[in-house]
Amino acid sequence: MLPKELLREVKRIEIKTRHLVESLYAGGYRSVFKGRGIEFAGIREYYRGDEFRSIDWKVSARTGRFHVREHIEERELQVIVALDLSASMEFGSGNREKRESAVEFAAAMSMAAEKNNDRVGACLFTDSVEKFIVPAKGRTHILRLIRDLLYFVPKAKKTDLKSVLDFLNSTVTRRSIIFLVTDAINFSAIDREIRITAARHDLVLVLMRDPREHEIPDIGLIEIEDPETGEETLFDTSDRAAVQELLARRSEAEQGLLKRCRNLGIDSIEILAGESVVKAICRLFAEREKRISLIK
Repeated sequence: MLPKELLREVKRIEIKTRHLVESLYAGGYRSVFKGRGIEFAGIREYYRGDEFRSIDWKVSARTGRFHVREHIEERELQVIVALDLSASMEFGSGNREKRESAVEFAAAMSMAAEKNNDRVGACLFTDSVEKFIVPAKGRTHILRLIRDLLYFVPKAKKTDLKSVLDFLNSTVTRRSIIFLVTDAINFSAIDREIRITAARHDLVLVLMRDPREHEIPDIGLIEIEDPETGEETLFDTSDRAAVQELLARRSEAEQGLLKRCRNLGIDSIEILAGESVVKAICRLFAEREKRISLIK
């Protein structure tokens, strides 16, 4: 039996996201997240907009024209939330930490998936995968999943995206919708792994940010501690040139990451700690609907 205070917090998250779940479901969750298909239906000639991976190369070589394999769409989807639990996710300059806002997002998408009778699982990671919750159905399963997202205590403080992507690529054999929820910026070292994940699954990158990562006020000298390494440094926020240089470097890194995602066909959204996740999810839906309409 769960402790009463834990149950209350899980219930609070469920109630808070319930109205959002209703709007997600009515607003097109099913239409923007589609299964790839499990039953072969036939072969037809390729036309513009078809997925490149669906091309049947043997038939195309024999006929001299591109052909694609058609499948009957899956009725049941599988959703996996891969949540970064490194120490930096505990940062929050306002009344909520990144992790808390990340859990609200994960809870909303998990409950929308459950309402659609989809399987939902979670992968909790730091510099290694610390817990994997096998995808399953049912309200009880979702509530226990939310409990773990809220209260699981990680052993490590650092982040290693390569380890979680390697784990997902080797463990999750069924095509899934994977939400990679993290506050990391540098993805250059995992280019191969993220390519593989994006090819095998419907990968959505959810970037957790704090308002202070976009704007640093002039409050004089501050001591900055890297939550993952414990390294401390002094920074003068009154030196506005240094502040602008720091923010510019961060912005450049983020823009490079977003461009890389676009090139790989990976959807990405940004969620600010303490703000409602509604706008971010609506942006995600709108972008996917726009892309789908362009393909049709």
